[in-house]
Amino acid sequence: MKETKGRSEGKAASEASLDEVLDTIESRLESLVEVMKALGGENTRLKAELASAREAAEKNIGGAAAALAKHEADRAAVRARIERLLKTLEETNQAGRPV
Repeated sequence: MKETKGRSEGKAASEASLDEVLDTIESRLESLVEVMKALGGENTRLKAELASAREAAEKNIGGAAAALAKHEADRAAVRARIERLLKTLEETNQAGRPV
């Protein structure tokens, strides 16, 4: 009878520790699910921010490209004007020299 009593006590202790382990696993799993939900929300928010940042960057790139094109056109106009002035000065200089 002593063996039966010892086995039943060991079995009860084993079942209790198994229940504790399962409870611990369950509570940790629930915590992980909550963390995953929070991370999912954070991920959605960050994706929205990234999309907004990309859209703003595209607008800035478009504006920068337009500004660059304007500056290049202005530079070309100034260069042409300087070349005309230099040509006029050279012609005036050559016309003023005695032959």
